[in-house]
Formats: sequence, C-alpha cells, structure tokens
Amino acid sequence: IILVAFFEVKNVFFPLCLGNILLVDGTACGEIKITDFGLSKIMDDDSYGVDGMDLTSQGAGTYWYLPPECFVVGKEPPKISNKVDVWSVGVIFFQCLYGRKPFGHNQSQQDILQENTILKATEVQFPVKPVVSNEAKAFIRRCLAYRKEDRFDVHQLANDPYLLPHMRRSNSSGNLHMTGLNNSMSG
Repeated sequence: IILVAFFEVKNVFFPLCLGNILLVDGTACGEIKITDFGLSKIMDDDSYGVDGMDLTSQGAGTYWYLPPECFVVGKEPPKISNKVDVWSVGVIFFQCLYGRKPFGHNQSQQDILQENTILKATEVQFPVKPVVSNEAKAFIRRCLAYRKEDRFDVHQLANDPYLLPHMRRSNSSGNLHMTGLNNSMSG
C-alpha cells in the first residue's frame, strides 16, 4: 500500500513485520517509516521470472509474517515475488485489528517450523471480538490467500476498493498516507 513506490523498482521487502514499522512522531496523517532491509531483494530482470525469483534465504525471517510458499521444501528453492509482502501486510493488518497474529500466535518460531503451522494455514479464522467490518475481513482474506496465484500483488492491493477511500497523496511529499481507517472496526 504505502510500499507501492518501493515495488516500482521490483523489490521484495521480505518479510515486512510489525516490529519493522515505525510511526513518525508529530504527523497527524499516519506517516510511517520502514526499517531493517536486511533480507530485502532487488528483483533484476536476470533473476526474476514470471513466477518470481528464487528464495535464497529460506529459513530466515520472522515466520509469523511469511506466506506458505516460503516453507515449501524441495529440490528447487521456492519462488517469491512481492506477494510475499502482501501476505505480511495481511498479517500486520490482522494484528492491528485483533491484537494477535492470525497463525501461530502463541507459538515459537521453532514450533511454527516443526508443526508446519503456516503450511497448514489454508484459511484465516477471525475472532468474534472485536467486531470488525466484513470489508476489512475481505481485505485480510485477499492478503492472506493461501495460494500465491490467488493472492493480490502490491499494485492490486493498492487499488483495493477497501483502501481507496482511505488513501490520499500528499502534494508536498509525494508519500502515500492512510487516513480514516477507523471504519475498519464497528460496534
């Protein structure tokens, strides 16, 4: 969403997680800064095919924020694209609304790996409380689509009907800002 400019030059943050997002003090428009680009990738034309690029750092990252394709073990490394980061956005959004992670909330990274928690995460389950709009849940489902082929990429996500009323472009900085997401929670 705010990351669209980052992806215009074919980047994968990998993985975006709540601990790497900082709120900028003194701004009323919800400006953020992203930190820790240690595992991010630049997808050059030589290494990026139609399916994405090889995941060269399998086993690295914060497991709660990684999509199922990052946990597949085989002869060839899994392919990743910016859809990895869309999954992360879904996890972060869920966590902001519900105060917990959608998959493996009370598990250690070791348990997530040993129990194949993310590989088994075929569908997101929403807690009863707090009450969240159906539109917010549908947005999270689009982010957390199990099959990467069914998951939005960052450009589709940025144009998602749920986000469009909340986004505006600042004329002075050119940065995207989120406004009015209070409509995500109802009741």
